[in-house]
Amino acid sequence: MQAAITDGNGNVWCQDVPMPQPNDYQCLCKMLAAATCTGTDQKHIKNELPWKQQYPGILGHESVGRVTEIGRKVRNIKPGDVFLRPTAVYNGQKLGGFTSLWGGFAEYGLVTDTRAWLADDPTWQPHSYMKFQQKLPSDIPMTAADATMLITLKETASFAASVGVRLGKSVALLGAGSVGLCMCRFAKVFGAEPLIVVARRDVQLGYARKIGADFTVNATTTDMVPEVKRLTGGKGVNIVLDTTGDIQFLKTSVPMLAPGGKIAPYATYEFGAAIGEHIPAKYLAAGATGEVEAHAYMLAAVRLGLVTLADYYSHRLPLREVQKGFALLHDKTAFKVVFDMEN
Repeated sequence: MQAAITDGNGNVWCQDVPMPQPNDYQCLCKMLAAATCTGTDQKHIKNELPWKQQYPGILGHESVGRVTEIGRKVRNIKPGDVFLRPTAVYNGQKLGGFTSLWGGFAEYGLVTDTRAWLADDPTWQPHSYMKFQQKLPSDIPMTAADATMLITLKETASFAASVGVRLGKSVALLGAGSVGLCMCRFAKVFGAEPLIVVARRDVQLGYARKIGADFTVNATTTDMVPEVKRLTGGKGVNIVLDTTGDIQFLKTSVPMLAPGGKIAPYATYEFGAAIGEHIPAKYLAAGATGEVEAHAYMLAAVRLGLVTLADYYSHRLPLREVQKGFALLHDKTAFKVVFDMEN
C-alpha cells in the first residue's frame, strides 16, 4: 500500500509500505481521507517538535477509515463502521522499518476493539492512541473529507471551554490558520464578546469574520495592542488564545490583557521553547484538549448546524500528491489540505 513518509529533513513523499496486520482484537480499515494538522505535521517534517522523533516515519493523524475486516475476537465493531484516527502503525511500533508519526497518511490502517480486549484480559494496557479511535454515526450525512475536520474542532472547542471562554468573556485569538479558524468558531459559539482575531494575512482574517470574529486585526499593518485596547473600550481582553506557536509574538500580547486576564497557549512550540521563561506565570492559563470527551458534543454541533465542516479546509488532493499539499501549506496557498485516499 502507499503511505506518506518523511525523513525529518524537510522531505515528504509517497512510497509502498507493508500492509498493517491486525491481531485478534483489531480491525483493518480502508482509509477514506486524511487531513493535515498543519502546524504539527510541518514540524514533523522538519523535526522541530519539542520531543524526540525517530525517522523515517509515516505521517498523519487526522484520518477517517471504513472497517473492511475484523479480528476473530472483535465484538464491538463490525464491517462498514467508520472511525476517526485509524493508523497504519501505532506510536512506538514499526511497519516495514517505518516508525509511527501517528500513521494516518496511508491507504490502510488499524482500529482496536479495546472493550473486547479488556473484557478478556483486564490486565491489558491499551495504547494511549486507541482512545482517540472513535466511531462516527451513520445518521449524520458527511463526506469523509468533512469528517476529518472533527478532530481539530473537538480539540479546539474543548481547549477554549477549558480556559473559560464563555458568555461575557472578551477574547483575542492570535492566528487564523486551520487551528485558529476552528478555535474562532467555537469561541463565538461559546459566547466570547467581543471576539478579536489577530493574524497576518487578509485572506485568513476575512475567513475568520465569516465564521465568528467580531473584529479582525492585521498584525503586519496595525499595532495589535492599542487596537485591541481600542476595540474593548480601553479595557483589554479577559483571554488571549494563541494558535501561532510564535513565543515572541505571544509575548507582545501581554499588555492587551484586562486586569486578571490570562494567556492560553494552544500551539505546539519549537523544541526547547519554554513559555514560562518569556511570560510570567501569573498571566498563563493551562488548557486541555478533551478530544474524546468532546466527541458527542461535536457530532451534535454538526447535526444542529452549529458548524459546517467544509469551512475548515481549503484544498483536496489525492495522497500521491502529498508533496504538493505540503508545498501549498508552506507557501500559505492552502491553510489545510485533505488527502483523498480513494482518488
